[in-house]
This record gives sequence, C-alpha cells and structure tokens, in this order.
Amino acid sequence: MNGDTTTNMLLLIIALFALLFLMQELQIYRIITEVENYLGIIRAARERALHAAKEQVRKYSKSLDPEYVSRRIDKLIETRIIAPTSLDPFGIVRKLKHVLSVGERTLESEVASLAPAASPYEVQNLVVLVDIARSLNEVYKLLNHYYLVARRFKSLWLLMQLSAAMPFIIEEVRAVEGAVEAFRRSIPIGDSAGPLVAAFLMRKYGVQYLVEPVKDTIVAKLAYSGKDIYVVKGKGPGGNTGHYDDAVAWVVQRTKPAVIITVDAALRYEGEVSGEVVHGFGVAIGGTGVEKYGIEEIATKHSIPLYAVLIKMTEVEALSAMTEEVYRGVKEGVTVVEELLASLPDGSSAIVVGVGNTVGVPP
Repeated sequence: MNGDTTTNMLLLIIALFALLFLMQELQIYRIITEVENYLGIIRAARERALHAAKEQVRKYSKSLDPEYVSRRIDKLIETRIIAPTSLDPFGIVRKLKHVLSVGERTLESEVASLAPAASPYEVQNLVVLVDIARSLNEVYKLLNHYYLVARRFKSLWLLMQLSAAMPFIIEEVRAVEGAVEAFRRSIPIGDSAGPLVAAFLMRKYGVQYLVEPVKDTIVAKLAYSGKDIYVVKGKGPGGNTGHYDDAVAWVVQRTKPAVIITVDAALRYEGEVSGEVVHGFGVAIGGTGVEKYGIEEIATKHSIPLYAVLIKMTEVEALSAMTEEVYRGVKEGVTVVEELLASLPDGSSAIVVGVGNTVGVPP
C-alpha cells in the first residue's frame, strides 16, 4: 500500500513538472507567434517605404539603369551615423554636429547623383524618403536580432519584454511610415507647424529683407512697427529643418534681441486635444540636441530670455499630412507669438524660430 502511494506521488510530481514545462513551452510559443506577427508588420512597412523611395528616385533618374539606382538605394539605407566617443566629453556636441553635417551632405550628394532631373527641393524630399526607409530598416534589423537571440536561447523573459514593447514600437513605425505619402506629394506635415507659423508671420507683416546666411536656413526681417523682428526657418519647400543655431548666431552678431521665441510641435498625452497651444520656457527643438545646445549657449552668454510656443499633436499627426486640428493650432500659435511680441518695448528686437520640417512650406 505504501509502495503504491509513493509511486502515485512520484507520478504526480513528474506530471506536475511536465505540465509546468509544457505550459512554459506553450507560453513561449504564444509570445513567439505574437512577436513574429509584429515583426511582419514592421518588415512590410520597411518594404513599402523602400519601394516608395526607389520609385520616387527613378522618376528623376533619366537614363540611369533602374537596377543600378535600386542597388545604390539599398546601400544607402544600410549607412550608419557613428557617434563620437564620450570618453572625453569636452567638445562632444561640436564633434557630433560635424559628423551629422558630413552625413547629411554626403546623403544629399548621393541622392542628387541618382536623381539628376530633380530640383534642389525635390532632392531634399527624396533624401527624407531614403532616410525614412533607412530608419525603418534599422528598427526592423535591431528587433529581429533581439527576437532571434531570445528564440535561440528560449528566453521567456527577453521575449516577454520584447512583446510588451512592440505595441509602442508599432505605433512609432506607423507614424514614420505615414510621412512617406506627405513627402512624395510635398505637402506640410504636423511637424511643419513651427515653419508654418513663421511663414504666416512673414506674409502678414511683410518682409523688409530676406537672406540665407546658413545653408537651407533663411532669416527674414519683418516690417513690424516699432520693433525689429527676425524670423528664422528652414528654407523650404523641400523637406529640411535648417540649421537654427547658426542662423540665430548670425542674427545675434548684428543685434541684441530682447527675447528668442521658438515655435515647435509638442507630443500630446492621451486625453489631451490636438492643436492645443501652450507656453514654455527654454528652447523647443527635438532631435539630437545639437542645435538646442547651440541656441542655449548663445542665450546664456548674452542673457537672452528663452520662450517657447508649443503646438500639441500625436506622433502620428506630427509625421503625417497636417490635420485640421493642427492647422487651427498653427493659427492660434501665430496669435500667441504676436502677443509675446506686443509685450516687448518699442525699439527692441526679437528672434522667432519656426522649428520643424519645411516640407510644403515655401520661404
């Protein structure tokens, strides 16, 4: 009797361990299937963006062999920006700016050689399309790497972390992919809100003179009564963001502004309303932080107050064709900037920087 009880207990323990093992294997299989589905979505988005970039470049490639153009773009999307070493942090922003400038010039030169029939602003839009394909390619390869490592070692915890992060990554991928059509048609996107505010100010008050002191960046002095207002924005209507720090430095060399106002898109939280305009203090510029650092250095050195006007939107709205809600925010942003300028004493000067991508926004 005791022998039967012992045998039954052993069989029960073995069955429990087998069940636990089977449950873990089933859980791993379920998560693997889920992650593979997400990877399939990202892979498809990458392929669509790559196909769109190739088709758009071929439109301007004239007599170039389509296969040659396709191979060159395949090479371009594999290029990498290598950040400077941080072992000695002194001057790292200047080094990063140099590396980014070299990469930007090289990519633009490569795309221009593949699309000789394209105008300068069309080349800029083509560069953005190639950059979108490159970003999606990098995201897919990195996630696929983590997935294959987790699957090889059957790491449940790594797979769970990957699965948990995927919905957020998919949302960002869809936002980036949404920009493809806007750049193909050269129409403003949500991120063009800042440059559009700057353009509306220029049209409303008139321009005394307009110069391009920095590549792809314009400075316009407005015919504003009693004050010297300088508007800085990317040149447009091509897809570029300009070089705001260098342009602001150029203005500050010629006048002492009472304030620097940056106007930019801001990511809204769930539950907030797209197009809402809020005030801020500091420099409203995203990205690598190089230009943000440059303007902060200038403002600190000359004790210039930094104000910001933020137009809220989702990430998808920021990278897709501008919605009606965001456009209403742009019109309100113009009013907010005017209120800030009106509060300045007569005879003073100010710099207004329209931050964002200038696609579809002419000078």
